[in-house]
Amino acid sequence: QYDLYSIFEDDKYNPNDLGFLYSNNEITNGLVLSYHQFNESKRFINFASAIEIEHQTLFAYQKFLDFHYQLEAHATLKNYTTIFMRANFNPYEKNDFYEARTGDFSRPLKRSKSINGGGWISTDYRKKLAIDIGGGASLNPLYQGYAYHWRISPRWRINDNISLRYVLSIKNKYNDIGFVANDTSGLFIEPSQVDYIFAKRNTYMITNVLSANYILNNKMDLSVKLRYHMDQVKNLEFKALDDDGYLYESDYIEEHNINYTTWTSDIAFNWWFAPGSQMSLVWKNAIDNQDNILVNHWTDNVEESFNLAQQNSVSLKIIYYLDYLYLRK
Repeated sequence: QYDLYSIFEDDKYNPNDLGFLYSNNEITNGLVLSYHQFNESKRFINFASAIEIEHQTLFAYQKFLDFHYQLEAHATLKNYTTIFMRANFNPYEKNDFYEARTGDFSRPLKRSKSINGGGWISTDYRKKLAIDIGGGASLNPLYQGYAYHWRISPRWRINDNISLRYVLSIKNKYNDIGFVANDTSGLFIEPSQVDYIFAKRNTYMITNVLSANYILNNKMDLSVKLRYHMDQVKNLEFKALDDDGYLYESDYIEEHNINYTTWTSDIAFNWWFAPGSQMSLVWKNAIDNQDNILVNHWTDNVEESFNLAQQNSVSLKIIYYLDYLYLRK
C-alpha cells in the first residue's frame, strides 16, 4: 500500500477549541510505503512493515524545518506475542523556530542530525501473567547528546474479577538542549541586544504506576490507580543563541535546575444502570512539588512530597441515554 499526503496549516490556523495543536504555520509532505499480511502464515498471525519519508517547511516563509525517514515493523507471532521495532533518521540539521520564543521566526535553533530507534514486546494477554517490555536510544552528535529510555509493565489477572498492573518507566537525556531565559542585561549597553539563553543539560525521568481493577458484576466495577512521577533537570552549562542558529559560550549565571515530583491516587466506581447510561463516582488525591534543589534519592523525594499539602476532590458524573423512539411511544 502507499499513502502520499500534503498538510497545509497557515499562520492563522487554530483548531485548539476542538483539539490540541503543537504549532501551525507548517507545510508537511510525506510518502508512506507499507506491506501488510492479514492472513495467518507459518510464522505470523499478522505482519506489517512500513517506510515513511517526510519533509516540513514553514508556511509563511517557506523556510526548511525538518526532513526524516522512518522504518518500522510490527508482527504477532503464533504464540500471540507481539513485537514492534522502529528506526528514525534525520540526515540534516533541523530548524526549530519556536524554541527561542522570539515570536517572529528570526532566530531558529539548529537541532542536531540524529538517529534513534526502539521497540517493544508484549506477551499473550490471554494468560494470567503477561508482560510488556520496551526501550530505545538516540544519538544527537551536534552537542554530543544521547538518550535512552525503557519501560516494563507486568500484569496479573488473579481471577475473572481481579487484575493488577504495574508500570516502571525511565527516560534519561544527556547533553540535551533547551531554552532557559531571555537575558535582557544587554539592553543597557550600546548597541543594545537581547541574548537568548539555552542550557546544555541532563534530564532524568522516572514513573511508577500501580493499578488494580475489581469487577463486581456485569454492571459494576471498581478501579484504583496510584502514580508517582519524578522529573529532574540538571543544567551543565549555559549558551547563547547566535544569528546562525548555533549555540556559543555565554557568561550567563543563574539557577535553573528543576526537581519536580508528583503523586496522584484515583479511586473510581462505575455503574452501568441502563443501556448506554453510566454513573461514575471518582475520588482523586494529588501532591505536586517543584524546587531548584536536586534530590538524588527517590526515597527522599517521596518523603518530602508527602510532607506537603494534599489536594482532594470528589466528582460524580451521570450519563443517561434517552432513546427517541422510546419517547415517541
